[in-house]
Amino acid sequence: MRKLAQYAMRGNKQATIVAVLFAIIPVLFWVSAAILALVILRKGYQAGASVFMWSLLPAIVWWSGGDPTPALTLIGVAGLASVLRYSANWAYVLVASILAAAASMPILVSYLQDVMTAFAEAGISLQAEGVDKVQIQSLMEGLLGAVHMAILLACVVLSRWWQAALYNPGGFQSEFHQLRLPLWLTGSLAFAVFGLGNITDMTQWLFVLSIPLLFTGLALVHGLVEQLKLGRVWLIATYLGFVMLGELVFTLLALLATLDSVFNLRQRLPVRVKKLE
Repeated sequence: MRKLAQYAMRGNKQATIVAVLFAIIPVLFWVSAAILALVILRKGYQAGASVFMWSLLPAIVWWSGGDPTPALTLIGVAGLASVLRYSANWAYVLVASILAAAASMPILVSYLQDVMTAFAEAGISLQAEGVDKVQIQSLMEGLLGAVHMAILLACVVLSRWWQAALYNPGGFQSEFHQLRLPLWLTGSLAFAVFGLGNITDMTQWLFVLSIPLLFTGLALVHGLVEQLKLGRVWLIATYLGFVMLGELVFTLLALLATLDSVFNLRQRLPVRVKKLE
């Protein structure tokens, strides 16, 4: 993947070729979006404009065939990459990702009826437990929006990692490890997710609003593991726990992100230096 990014950054022609090619291939549109983000991060939006326009053409063809996801991903990632380039602040990127998901959700729901049907079938067990049908529909829509939002953020993360690997080794790791949301944003998100969760009108937003807390919590865990020299087994345990005990681990990560906003945990904990043997 690094060699692919290295080839794309030889010039706009090469970047355009790679972006268009992967925009054409089913299921690999996210690579096209990540290449576009890399061009924007490194050279600016003006340089990325031509890459964006050419890669958008096959995405529009996909949209005309009933799948707006590639086009919405390209548009969303271009916006997030621009925010990151000109602000150098991941908190702003997370806020922008919420807005992008909110704008994309109605379009995705209206076009991806097969996906929504599959989600609805998965929610039958919830209905059996007494959950209202309208609430199930809102949950499924929110899940679709959250998945789209996660894809946008993953593309920007990949492009930022590429940029660091090619031009600033170790830069992304340091940037990611220091991610800390301002208290007003963390408090607002935590209140919305945990305080308004039982309100039907808020149901579809629960998944979307929880993504920034999850993202920040994971960044904190990565940062603490590095700072305290705990070893990668802690990271593996975190991700395995999230897969197996999703709700519990998410709650813990959200709590950690909130506590970090209040107390700045990384500054209060010691920095350990790994001993050479």
